[in-house]
Amino acid sequence: MFRKMRGFQRISFRNFLMLFSLSAMLILLLLLSSVFFFKIKNFIEEKKQFVISTRMNQISYELNTSLSNMYAMVNHLTTNERIADYMQQMGETNTNAITKYQLSMDFEKYLYNIRQENEIIDSIVVITSQNQFSSDHTYLDFNLNGIQVKSELAKEHYLVLQGKAAASLIPPSDPDHPKGVSHALDELNKRAFFAANLIGKDGANNGVILILLNPQYVKDAVPYNENILLFDANRDLIFRGSEVDLSVRVETHDTTIPFNHMQLVYVERMDVYRQQLLFMAKLTAATCLLALLVAFVSSRFISSKILKPVYEVIQLFKMYEFAKDRGSNESKFVTDIGRFNLRDRFLLYFIITILLPLLVYMVIFYWNSSNIVVDDLKKSHDSLFAKTASYLEHDINQKEVLMARISLDTAVQHEILAKDMKTLEKELLYDNHDLGLNRDVIRIYDRSNTLIFSNRYKQTGELDFGFYNQMKGSGRKISYHLTKDDFGNASIVLGMPIISLEKYPEIVGYMTVDLDSGYLSNLYGEFKQNGSEMFIVDKDNRIVSHPIAAQIGKVLDSPIGSYSGNYYDFAKEIGGVSWTFISRYNESDVEDQVIDLFVSNSYLFFLIFLLMLLFSFYMSQRMLKPLGRLNQMLNEYELGESHRIVLDRVSGIDEVDLLSRNFNQMVRRIDDLVVETLVADKERIKLEYEKKEIQLIALQSQINPHFLYNTLDNLIYLVETKEVDRAVEMINSISRLFRYITNREQMMGMKDEIIYAKTYIHIMSCRYDNFQCVWHVDDAILECGALKLILQPIIENAIHHGARQTRKQVTIEISCMLQEGTIRMTVTDNALGMRQDQLSEVRERLADPGVKKAGIYNVHARIKLHFGEAYGLDIDSRYGEGTKVTILLPAK
Repeated sequence: MFRKMRGFQRISFRNFLMLFSLSAMLILLLLLSSVFFFKIKNFIEEKKQFVISTRMNQISYELNTSLSNMYAMVNHLTTNERIADYMQQMGETNTNAITKYQLSMDFEKYLYNIRQENEIIDSIVVITSQNQFSSDHTYLDFNLNGIQVKSELAKEHYLVLQGKAAASLIPPSDPDHPKGVSHALDELNKRAFFAANLIGKDGANNGVILILLNPQYVKDAVPYNENILLFDANRDLIFRGSEVDLSVRVETHDTTIPFNHMQLVYVERMDVYRQQLLFMAKLTAATCLLALLVAFVSSRFISSKILKPVYEVIQLFKMYEFAKDRGSNESKFVTDIGRFNLRDRFLLYFIITILLPLLVYMVIFYWNSSNIVVDDLKKSHDSLFAKTASYLEHDINQKEVLMARISLDTAVQHEILAKDMKTLEKELLYDNHDLGLNRDVIRIYDRSNTLIFSNRYKQTGELDFGFYNQMKGSGRKISYHLTKDDFGNASIVLGMPIISLEKYPEIVGYMTVDLDSGYLSNLYGEFKQNGSEMFIVDKDNRIVSHPIAAQIGKVLDSPIGSYSGNYYDFAKEIGGVSWTFISRYNESDVEDQVIDLFVSNSYLFFLIFLLMLLFSFYMSQRMLKPLGRLNQMLNEYELGESHRIVLDRVSGIDEVDLLSRNFNQMVRRIDDLVVETLVADKERIKLEYEKKEIQLIALQSQINPHFLYNTLDNLIYLVETKEVDRAVEMINSISRLFRYITNREQMMGMKDEIIYAKTYIHIMSCRYDNFQCVWHVDDAILECGALKLILQPIIENAIHHGARQTRKQVTIEISCMLQEGTIRMTVTDNALGMRQDQLSEVRERLADPGVKKAGIYNVHARIKLHFGEAYGLDIDSRYGEGTKVTILLPAK
């Protein structure tokens, strides 16, 4: 008997499913989003630190190199023999005024050459007790004549920062205007400069040299200067970037510049970084909400699809509880046989409603965050590229400075015209060793293209004629010439004309500097990363430097741009030589890094997926536990029982509890349904058998009239032509044929089928004389059985649609062979054949399962019906060549 359950209010089945799937999905989504967010956060921080570190290294290198070069220059100038000679000759009492004036002009030209092409130098001033000499005719207050540099300044590498001029210089003794000296020092305090005493050949102090630094140098030449603070060793501020605002939240990074232990501080505003993180947080929240929405919608939609049978059963039991008329309830029951059991359906429901939102979240989050990742990757690559390009440009600019200073040196020009090799060598190798001539191959040619000086190789030679003419018409611009030896090694020659300063624009000679292409590629070799390619091209897009020597000299196929094909192009022009430094960064490598960022912790995704499966499996078991009791009783159920006793258990779901209360009604209904089903199956089987019998008879009946029509047509023709003997013979043949056709047996021997076909051919030959039949029969098949009337319709088609449609003699070959347990019959004619559209139509009709057919279609249908889909008829034809029909039968 039935025990009634406790009847308090419970959650509905649909809401229970949705609540659980949303809860489980939310837990997993929060876990996944937290992992993604912190991975992206760490990636942004890592790339930010890399970009800042790269920028700081670049700034530090630029400042340290420039200041160290200035220190090396000061050291050289303080003991320079040429300067000492100028100072000594101008200080001698027996030197006349005209000579002194000429010497002072040459001296200032020499200072101008030193300053030339060096952007850190504003001007160079030499101060003696009596005079001042300037590189650009800009002089200081003459009250400073006679000043000296304190010896302690050597510890500071002769660098005097703003505000420290008075502490670093010794005022002239017994000045005529002490206040004027003080005012001049105050003015000088506003400048930063290098200062050193000039020592003569006799060891005496000949004066002071001041190299005034360009106050705009840091702003104009140092990259990312707007974000830096520069301090001296005592933490006194030297420079402040235009975008440095310490009143807002900033992040600082500091490093020490080796020169004088200066402190470099890079200031990064946190608002940009915070905006990125805030965007990531908003993206995470928005994607979570979207995933929740997808979970809600999918749970409503999917539950109605996957769990439809469950809902139908629940609804049925509800009707049993409230309906009074049992018969009316029975009429509403609908069976639904699915491919999945209930446990599979619950598991599939939970997987889809949990996994689908997670996949939506992952796709959206990946698409949006990958844009941020790609931007950061490009930014870091761009920073590293800018650093390398700066190194490269700085080195090439040094070559330009070297060439410009030598070409503008009047002493060098005089020695070239005089062809004084010894003096020229002394002037270049000793008096100008600060130019770094020992690091490069320098050659000087006279105006007739004859080598007159080389610091490495003394052999004579001439310039390439084309390169010589190029330099001849270039003015003061630098030209270059690219050469390759027999081994594929490339070298670059930079050259420029030496134009007379006294007889402008007369050319005195030519100067070249040799560059090994490998030397250039080594400058940016450390920059190479996976997926990147670096090289240098000229204005015609010809490669002048490349790590792969074979690429040098080739012309780029695609133009330089920010994006070309599958590459990101980073380009920077190198001044003076009209070259462009290019880095091509493979887009697929960026994508690989983005993908690697998300799949690096693939075990975590597996863990989340495993947790989702565990959740789904647990709830599937939890849902099926109360139903398992019903299932157990159903297994114990036997037809004819009228009641079952169900234990009073509470599942928490009202529909599931309702199943227990209505189990008795369902058992009785099952008894009725079983009986109904058995009766219905019996009737269905009987109807199907009778239907097949009717189809077979109908197919057989379609053959007789069809053949009779064609045969009587032939007989009428013979009677009309008064061929009595042949008509009588045909009537006898027809009689034999009808005895064969009217035989009620469906299966006949192959021997009888072949005899029947030959009889039919004999009948048709009485009317048509333009065809002949050739038989090839395997004796092994003669004792095999076959369907009746399968060969004759094929031959009939070959005659009526082949031989009758042409006047030429047609040969019909009939082959009956045994092949691996299969009878293979082919009927081949060499008549007109069929066009492709006709053949396609025939094949479509053969594939049609309808049974109201005649001819070859009837044959094909009967074979399929009797022997199955593996057997049947196939047709092939080519227009103008003929037709071939193949029949496959089992050999029995």
